[in-house]
This record gives sequence, structure tokens and C-alpha cells, in this order.
Amino acid sequence: MKLPFHGDLLRAPKKKYQETIVFVHFYGARKASLKRHIEWLNEIGYDCVFFELLDTPKKVKTFFFTSRLSFGIKNVWTDQIEAVLNAVPGKKIVFSFSNPSAAAIAAIVRRGASDISALICDGGPSGDLWKSFYNYFTYEQPLKFFPLKAGAATLTNILWHPQFNEQLQEAVAQLPQNFPLLSIRGWKDPLVTPQMVDKVFEKHSHLDWQKLSLPLGGHLNGLKDFPNEYKPGVELFLEEHSTSEQPGAALPLSES
Repeated sequence: MKLPFHGDLLRAPKKKYQETIVFVHFYGARKASLKRHIEWLNEIGYDCVFFELLDTPKKVKTFFFTSRLSFGIKNVWTDQIEAVLNAVPGKKIVFSFSNPSAAAIAAIVRRGASDISALICDGGPSGDLWKSFYNYFTYEQPLKFFPLKAGAATLTNILWHPQFNEQLQEAVAQLPQNFPLLSIRGWKDPLVTPQMVDKVFEKHSHLDWQKLSLPLGGHLNGLKDFPNEYKPGVELFLEEHSTSEQPGAALPLSES
């Protein structure tokens, strides 16, 4: 059985929970980038799924419009995530990183969250995408002059989607009542600040929204640099929203 988009099922040595964790990686990541997360969650009893977002310049150029003729990288990713969630049987928990979390939310909403037990968002998404990209071109891929940084942030924002922030708010509003969501944020994150993340979720009182704050954390470095804070917070959330595995209950992967 094969998952779409070079997806892999990474089975726990001893499966303890019915939910499969589906990772939505950050821009530019590969499986090795989430090795710590996969090994840790496998070890505590979760099967995990990893797949590849179309996020290289060549692939993005080739797949710029979705099958629904929707423009924007974010909507391409939404289609991908929806297809992967459809291919993984049983209950699922989505674990997403940075701004691709917006596509994860949109895919969950499209499917009515029917088999999604919870969502974990690490380092995003941002409620001010332009500012996040401006920060990216300041700290991650530095451009020296303000006009260059501003222009690059504007162009990238458009390519992801011209109405990214508005679409994100609409999707969050459509998540089910009391939908469980854990927001992980580093207080020293230079790319997606806690204030940007709060801008996405704080107005939506229908969510069962929890925060895991890392006072010294940066962008997506929580598990690597602060495991004593990161692991217990995530594990407690997972335990609250997971179902204990019954002997012989494992499900095979469906055809992609």
C-alpha cells in the first residue's frame, strides 16, 4: 500500500493509541528534519505518517493551480493534505509546523474534521503573513535593503495566496465546536511571533484552544533545545485526546 506524495507510514514499536499522527512539515523540510519528532512519538506509542509538500521552486511552479482551479501555494498544500488524510484510515491527529499549518486547518475543515481527534500547531500559523515573510527576509534569508525585503515579502505573500489571512480566519471559524488545538510558540521566535499566532486563534471562542509557551524558544526549536518543557506539554495534550489501542485493532493503509 502506498500513500500519496511519497508518504511513509512509520509504525510504533509498540502501538498504544488508535490515532495516527499525520505530520505537515514546515517549508523546506524533509523527513530527516522531523526525525526527532517521529522517533519520540513512535517510542511513546503512535504510528506516524510523513509526506512531502510540493515546496521546491520547480514543483511549486508546476503545480501552482489546484485541481479546483484555486490559485496559491497554500491551496495546493490543502489539496495534498486532504488527499493524505483521506488515504490514512482511522482516527488521526494532525501535527503541523509554521505557516503550512494554515493549509492543514483548511484541509481539516474541508473534511468536516470527521476523523481528526486534535490538531497541534508548532510555530504558526501567522495571522500576519506579510510580516512573517518580512521577518524571514530579515533573519532567515537576509536581504539588506528595506525595498528588497518589502518587495520579496509582498511577492511571496501573493504566491502563497493574496487573501491568506482572510482565508485562514474563515477556516478557523469553521472548525467544530470544542475542537482540540494545541498552539506551541517560542516567545523569542523571530519569524512567527506569539502575537501573530494569537491573532489567528484568540477571537474564536468555540475552540478548545491550549497554549504551550516556551519562554526561551525560537522558531521550531522546542523539541531540540527545550525537550523538558516541550515533551511533557505535548504528551499531556495527546493523552487527553487519544484513544487507547485495543489488541488487533491496527488498520491497514488504504490505496492512495
